Amino acid sequence: MIYFDNSATTKPSEASLTKMREALCVSFGNPGSVHLAGNDARRLLDEARKSVGETFGIRRAADGEVIFTSGGSEANNLAMFGSIRAKVRNGGQVFITDGEHASVENAARELEKFGFQVLRIPTVGGALDLDFIEKNADKGVVLAAMMLVNNETGALYDIKSAAEIIREKSPKAFIHCDAVQGYLKVKCTPKSLGVDSMAVSAHKIYAPKGAGALYVTNEVLRAKRLAPHIIGGGQETGLRSGTENVPAIAAFGAAAREGMAQLESRRKAAEELSEYLIEKIEGTVRINRPEKGIANIINITLPQIKSETMLNFMSQKGICISAGSACSARSHGVSRALTAFGLSESEADCSVRISLSHLNTKEEADIFAKELEAAIGSLVRKR
Repeated sequence: MIYFDNSATTKPSEASLTKMREALCVSFGNPGSVHLAGNDARRLLDEARKSVGETFGIRRAADGEVIFTSGGSEANNLAMFGSIRAKVRNGGQVFITDGEHASVENAARELEKFGFQVLRIPTVGGALDLDFIEKNADKGVVLAAMMLVNNETGALYDIKSAAEIIREKSPKAFIHCDAVQGYLKVKCTPKSLGVDSMAVSAHKIYAPKGAGALYVTNEVLRAKRLAPHIIGGGQETGLRSGTENVPAIAAFGAAAREGMAQLESRRKAAEELSEYLIEKIEGTVRINRPEKGIANIINITLPQIKSETMLNFMSQKGICISAGSACSARSHGVSRALTAFGLSESEADCSVRISLSHLNTKEEADIFAKELEAAIGSLVRKR
């Protein structure tokens, strides 16, 4: 199998699996229990919190600063609904990008039902329209939730500039960044971006599924500007109740340590492979290049072939690619991210995503390029 769908999920590393086995088989206690087994599980939890915290640029995570969740979607929901519930009593302006992940877009739609004015920032060509924010933001901005890297186009957005504009208009606005696709691929911290919170996910960085985290600044915690979205036993300093998934979180911590140590080598490997593959397929298909993006994601538009048809063809050849976000892959709708990028609906319906990893090889790229050419020759003629 050739796996070119690393934006959907990644293969867990040995280091993450080793830590998961330790949590499952040795340190299996409930971290809330005050006995030997519970303390042992708590040690793994604290170790993972420290490791994930360091990826956010903090040496020692304060209580509540790194909140473990079930994944990126829950972290996004906690930031959005939690910030609104904590302080906002009436409506106000909410900014998101026009090609957000479903966990942000659908949360924004819920807020619209309660009277909030949701403004969607245009992202034509893969760039945030900062002029749109400047012209439309007023002193009533209560929340902005913007992704760092678009999961379908690989576009890298200028969150720092957007945050500065919003802060100038509304100093008390809560600014959140969905960094799931950019996490440990882009060198940045919440502080460097100027955001109040940041969501990340374990299974995008070579750890198993089932864990994520929301970073929240100390300033937000002190001012009590975040309310829990899940209430219960008061775990995660009361901000995310429910017994912590220690095996997944421990694995997450191990993968985070590995990812930090290998960030530059992985980035370089992805860039080299991306350049190599693009050179192989350019001219055969259209490459949808963002103004600024990460090398891991390559989005292409096929000549008169539906994306689903190409996915099936490649799957039969043992090659895994996607037509966009795995979260909405079975909904059969036209991608909002691609039409926001500037593609027509018919072009978006004929586009696929190749997402690379440092584990992929040039030999795999050669096979993919060969099968892509064969697919185009075969499938276009059959129409």
